[in-house]
Amino acid sequence: MSSSGTPVQDSQRFIIGQIDYWDQVSESGGFDIEHISAPQNGLVSFDCENERIRYPNRLLVNLYARLGLHRYNLTKGANLKFDHLKKFNMTMNCISSYRITLVAYDPSASSLLTFLVGVSEEVYASLDLMVFIARPQAEPRRQEPIRPIASTVVPLDACACDDRGLPFWPTDFADTSRFDLLKESELQGNEWIRLYLELALCSNDRNIPESHVSQLQIVSVAMEKTIEHFTRTTNATSTIFYIRFKGLSVARVGEDGEHVERKVIIREYEDLTTGNFTLMGGFGFSVGEDTSHRRMTRLGTGSIEEMYAEKKRLHPTTPPCPAIPIADYWKS
Repeated sequence: MSSSGTPVQDSQRFIIGQIDYWDQVSESGGFDIEHISAPQNGLVSFDCENERIRYPNRLLVNLYARLGLHRYNLTKGANLKFDHLKKFNMTMNCISSYRITLVAYDPSASSLLTFLVGVSEEVYASLDLMVFIARPQAEPRRQEPIRPIASTVVPLDACACDDRGLPFWPTDFADTSRFDLLKESELQGNEWIRLYLELALCSNDRNIPESHVSQLQIVSVAMEKTIEHFTRTTNATSTIFYIRFKGLSVARVGEDGEHVERKVIIREYEDLTTGNFTLMGGFGFSVGEDTSHRRMTRLGTGSIEEMYAEKKRLHPTTPPCPAIPIADYWKS
């Protein structure tokens, strides 16, 4: 027969339990935690290889996994290919942190390997995230905090940027000392450009159906010359991508229709000191465009039968969970 303690004792037990749990999570890097008994506000685990399990933000988590793999290939000069997700753990906040375990294919060795990715969202409903872990599971682990300290993104010219540090869409790309216009062959050989575009759209509206994303067509890409920042406290590079695309039948801004050409700006930022890789993005607007925000998964305005047919086709994912008092924990 158990007896309840005083409120002070209950509070002490709660705090001790929290510290013990997050200490164990920290030891595993936040990945293999199935054996740890989680408190109510601990990490939530999902087994992606179990077909009976439906996990939240399915498309977005897959994109996060592929982004981590791209980050590793970019740094190591490797050519690992995404095979499938194994599992992931996440904080159940509107702005979440993910520890993703995936299976990658190594063409050079004709073999599969287990790969780990850590991604932290910085803003909800907009592309602003950081990859802070990207390595094969067999690779020795460096000191990896459960909640990374966000990199300070070096601002561009304040007069030429919005309040998030993203530049406005240029009037033209004729300045070859500043811009590179990628050729068709370069677009076909760089799958990560499409990855960036899909991340920008799916971060903006997490319920966008995969069928919409698969119809996207990249029209043109201009890459701004890499900007290098070397100061006493900063050692980083930043690259801006201006992407024109079409194929999105229902848009959050502007006119609807797959024929409409749209614009997205992506900023890739690499902190060479910490190894953190940040991706920011948003829509680029021209004067006269309708910028009123709407859901890309909104239902049509036709008959009741059409609305139900549209709802059945979209299969919206689980809405984000409300924020909780405690998100991540790391040792001081």
